[in-house]
Amino acid sequence: MRKFFRILYSSIFVYVLFFAFLLSFFFDSKIRKALLGRINLWDRYKKKIPQKNGKKRIWFHVSSVGELEQAKPLMKLFYERNSKEVDIVLTLFSPSALKAASKVEYISFYDYLPLDTYFNTKKVFDILQPDLLVFVKFDIWPNLVWEAQSRGIPKVLIDGTLHRKSYRYSNIIGQAFYNSIYTCFDLIGTVSDSDLKRFLITSPKFKKAKVLGDTRYDQVAIRAQNAEASLNAKKIPSCMQIYKKGVTLICGSTWEADDKFIIQPIKRLISEYKGLNLVLVPHEPNKKRVANYMEEFKSFSPRALSGLNDKFDCTKVTIVDQIGFLAELYKLGSIAYIGGAFSTGVHNVMEPAIMGMPVVFGPFHYNSPEAEALVKSNCAFTGSTEDDFYMILKKLITEKDLAKQVGLKAQAFIKSNLGADEKYYGEIVKYI
Repeated sequence: MRKFFRILYSSIFVYVLFFAFLLSFFFDSKIRKALLGRINLWDRYKKKIPQKNGKKRIWFHVSSVGELEQAKPLMKLFYERNSKEVDIVLTLFSPSALKAASKVEYISFYDYLPLDTYFNTKKVFDILQPDLLVFVKFDIWPNLVWEAQSRGIPKVLIDGTLHRKSYRYSNIIGQAFYNSIYTCFDLIGTVSDSDLKRFLITSPKFKKAKVLGDTRYDQVAIRAQNAEASLNAKKIPSCMQIYKKGVTLICGSTWEADDKFIIQPIKRLISEYKGLNLVLVPHEPNKKRVANYMEEFKSFSPRALSGLNDKFDCTKVTIVDQIGFLAELYKLGSIAYIGGAFSTGVHNVMEPAIMGMPVVFGPFHYNSPEAEALVKSNCAFTGSTEDDFYMILKKLITEKDLAKQVGLKAQAFIKSNLGADEKYYGEIVKYI
């Protein structure tokens, strides 16, 4: 069955996928950037790949920035404990991960993954010469797995997730196809029992899957620990430290869909409570979003982050018009609203939680197991109307002891889930 699926995928499916990318070239800037970024890819591979010099090479593949963040704790452990014996290389799919990869000091090579054709896969294995292949979360490319299997190279999936509505699980054809892939793995580590059950339903004869946890918790803890000493923290004007003295609401990764439900309640609360400050961090801080926020909050004399400096007193409302500051800004906050839960799904709730902040978000949070767990543990709050958010935020603003208690409980929840990186390391090191 595996041979049948490989022929079908390599001769038809992968080219249908490539054609879909080409059609999207003119309409999707990320796909356009990804395709253009693959020009002269083979030349870069040949020039940039270092010699192995007797080292074992671990090849990590990630889809985007989020998966790269999940891979970092494990890559860091291998580098710190085995730098003389192990070489780490990285491939990625999305252009958003390219810049982030350039800042990872413990990898010797990074670049885009070529299109997953039969011959491309053989060529990339010949060049990289890996001794171990590690996938993160769900970005599993079939020909990579099948080729590694044919060469006897161990394959591991970390932070494995399989959503209940995923086509890999929810229909017979998807299950049959991915069963031919999953059974090639030497280890599948999942983030939860429910994900493990879905993997085993998809691949009932597979016996090498186990719950090992989610390395995102470890990476969030590392980022929180380093937030105050980071380069971006040093770029935040010291006048913003005054936010620590009052009650400061940080609205992180907000979308326009969030704005429809949170702007009016927040404006009302700022008018009612003089000690309340606001930091707005749009998911994409383009000129239009920043200008809209400036207009909405003009009665409170808002300022853009880029326009702040230590010569001026900080205003009650700051609009963040740059990327990369969110983790550092959470250090200044008392309460966090996390965007995305009125559109694509809630964004990262772990970062504010690890810093001891009560977390608030919209109704579509089922994409995030940790968000669901925080709600069930009563250390996060969810709403779906303007009135909901007014009442939730008012309670957290006025009952400071409650807000502190909830924030510490959220922090304790995140800390209780640390250690996945060590579990994965203990399981994987045997393969090299």
